[in-house]
Formats: sequence, structure tokens, C-alpha cells
Amino acid sequence: MWNTMIPNPKGVSGAPRCKQRRWIRRGLPLWLVLVGLWSSVCAAAEAPPPAVRAAENDNTPAASDEGAPVPVIPLEEAYRLALANEEQIKIAGSELAKAQLLPWRAYAQLTPRAEIDGVFTRNKEEISFFSQPTLPGQQGTPSTIRPLESWQGTFVITQPLIQPSFPPTLQLGKASVHQNVENYGFTIREVLYGVARAYYDVLRSQAQVIVAQETLRLTQDELKQAQARFRVGEVTKTDVLRAEVEVARAERALIRNQNELQLTLTVLARAIGVREPLRVVEPTPPQYGGGGYEQLVEKSYKQRQDVKAQTAAVEVARQRKNQVLARYFPQVSVQWQFPRLDSPTFANRDRFWTMLLNFQIPLFDGGVREIDLQEQTQNLTEAELQLDRLRKDVGVEVKRALLAIETLGETLQTLKKEVSLAQENFEITSKQYRVGLATSLDINTALNSLNQVRTQFIDQTYAYQVAVLALDRAVGVFGQDYLPQR
Repeated sequence: MWNTMIPNPKGVSGAPRCKQRRWIRRGLPLWLVLVGLWSSVCAAAEAPPPAVRAAENDNTPAASDEGAPVPVIPLEEAYRLALANEEQIKIAGSELAKAQLLPWRAYAQLTPRAEIDGVFTRNKEEISFFSQPTLPGQQGTPSTIRPLESWQGTFVITQPLIQPSFPPTLQLGKASVHQNVENYGFTIREVLYGVARAYYDVLRSQAQVIVAQETLRLTQDELKQAQARFRVGEVTKTDVLRAEVEVARAERALIRNQNELQLTLTVLARAIGVREPLRVVEPTPPQYGGGGYEQLVEKSYKQRQDVKAQTAAVEVARQRKNQVLARYFPQVSVQWQFPRLDSPTFANRDRFWTMLLNFQIPLFDGGVREIDLQEQTQNLTEAELQLDRLRKDVGVEVKRALLAIETLGETLQTLKKEVSLAQENFEITSKQYRVGLATSLDINTALNSLNQVRTQFIDQTYAYQVAVLALDRAVGVFGQDYLPQR
């Protein structure tokens, strides 16, 4: 609460207002009153924002509507909850797990393959003959050329010897793993940055609610003052009506800010995967570490996971092209066959194994390889262009973040002065109105100016802190401690 910025209802000296008015009417110089006001304004200008002060003074856990204590979640705890609960991180982890299988797919091309082929054959009729006996008295031996029905099972083992697609497939798997590792880290950074923005939105909304409450209290005080002066005939009914309008506006603004606070809390709860209600505390403000634009851009090229992931994507596209080129080279494999037959013939013997050395030389496949090669060449060119585009976008993002920090830093310096001057103007105008030296329009204008500059100061304060985090995100150092160690 900005208590130091609120006029003393009993006056500077602690005497009742009626006595103060009598003292001023009797000739008490106005500059003595202003000296006391100026000291309070200077103290208020050095005070921290209301949300910080409220967090420092309120260490007791709040309670929900059901009476249960509301958990207080610091920003670091919010990060850890998001890492454990956010679906985007889990999806990225699943994609990484799938990518880690790709190198094994390459090694699988060189491993032996074993299979059993079963064939059932039924012919139109059986073909057989009897061999003539060699000695008198012997019977002929029946010989079957093709039985009427037969079963045949063959156990086959195939071992690739030369597989041209193995090297590009292995490199493709490694590049895909690298790409998904970087995508996983980039997803973590983006999720944590979203949590930080939601967290600071809650802090900003809390501070705005406090300012709205202070403004409402000030308007209510001015309404009481106008009513008191109206009862003694010092002002007209117009002053009372104008004060009532300001009270209604302040009430409406308070309701709007409270609803905005509830929405930001809901967004934060969704981002970290917990249920409402919850509370936040003011974290340590992030500090701008400095550095030139060119230095930060070069650092971002080395640190940012999305740049690394796109670089790996270029390598993936290159290896896919190499896979197509590998289809122009011959393949060599060795094969061992072991048959089992229920009706062996003189040409097909049971358990008569065979060893084969296979050569496969591609000659022409209808132009499919040429089409695939042109397609993968275009994909490689597209990936390289996307990398160039991303690097340019990163440079613009870093520049935008630097300018935002510079702008907000200068804006905060001027807003501090504006808050001090608006507070001083309001208190002087309020004192003047109480002694009849200012109109109700003057006091309303001063109060609206004070409320407006307070709100702007809060917005710009938290916008500056988010801008510092945005620069860390643009450079690629945000959330470094929360990334998995490799």
C-alpha cells in the first residue's frame, strides 16, 4: 500500500480538519503546509512498487474460499512445475525418443535376416514313372516328378554384404537426433519464457489492483470532503455529483483490474499445470548484462537451440539426398536356404541346403530415382534458405529486445519523476480544495493524472523486467540452468 502517498485525513499536524481550516483562515502561511507535503512526496518517490511492498509485508499464507491455505509459488518453483507438467515439453521429449531410434535403423540394414517361407502346391495330376528293373525278378521303382499335393517349408538366412544406403542412413539418424535434441531444449526455453511472462502478468495485475484500491479510497475521501463542504454551504451540489461519478469510475476500474488478475492467475495455473487458487511473490528483478549488438548476435548464433536445430535440419536434408544417390549403386548379399518337403522328388530333395551370392545392380526404374533426387535437392535448398532466414530473424529479434530495454529504461526514469510530481500536485490540490482555493474539477483532474501515471509506472516496470528476459531469450541464455545436461 502506498500509504506515504495518501493525504493525511487529519492534516499534516494531526489536528482535525475543522481546526486546520481555522488556522489557515487565521493566517497560517500555506508554504508551511507544503513543506510537510514535500517531505512525504520525496519518501514516496523512493518507495518500491506496491506489489513489492505488499509481498514484503505479507508473509502469511492466504486462504481460499473453502478455508484451505493458498499455496505460494515462487518463480523458480513455477519453472520446475512447468517442466514436469507442460504437454509441449512431453511431446518434444517423445519426438526425441523416436529420433534416437533412427541410428539403429541404419545398423539394422547390415544385420542378417531370417525367415521361413511356406508353400502348399496342388497340381492338376501327379506325374510319376516306374524305372525298369535291372535284374530279372525285380520290380520297378516308382519315381515322382510332380506330386499331386505337396508342402514345402524353407528356412532362409540373408546377410547383406554391401549396402550403399547404410552410410547416409546412419548420418541421417545422427543428424535427426541432434535436431530433436536442440528442438527439445528450444521447447523448454519457450515454455519457461511463457511461464515467466504469465508470472509477471500476475504481478502487474496485482499491483494494478492495489493502485485501483488506493484510487477508490482517495475518491471516497474526496466525496466525503465534498459532502461535508456541501452541508455547510461552501460548495454546490455539482461538486458532490462530480465526486460520486469519480467514485463510480474507480469502483468500475477496480472490478476490471480484479477480473484481469483472476484471468492472469488462470493463465499462470494452466502454464505450470496446477489448480487455482495460488499466490505469487515478487522475484529478484532480472538485470541487463550489457553488451553490443554485434556481440550479442554472434552469441545468439552459437547459443540458440532453434538455430542449431535448423542447422541440423540442413544436414538431414543433405543425407536424404545421399540416400537417393545410394540407390544408383549395386547391392551384394549372401543367402542360405534350408528346405523341408513332405514329398521329395529326384529334383527337389528334403534337407538339401543351398548357398547363394546375390548381386543387384539397378539399371532403370522408370525415372523414379531421378524424380526423388530432384525433390531432395529442392528440399536441401529450402532448408538452407530457412537457416539464412532464421539467422536474419534472430538479428532483428536481438535488436528489438535491445531497443525495448533502452526505451523502457528511459521511460521508467521519466515516470518516476512523473509519479512524484503527480503525487505532489494531487496533495497540494487536495489541500487547496479543502480551503476553497481549488475547484472539484481541479481535484478530479489531479487524481486522474495520479492514477494514470501510477498505472503506467507499474506497466512499464514489469514490462522492463520482461524485456530483460526477452533479450536473454533472444540471445539464447534464458533458462540455461533448466536445460538437461548432455
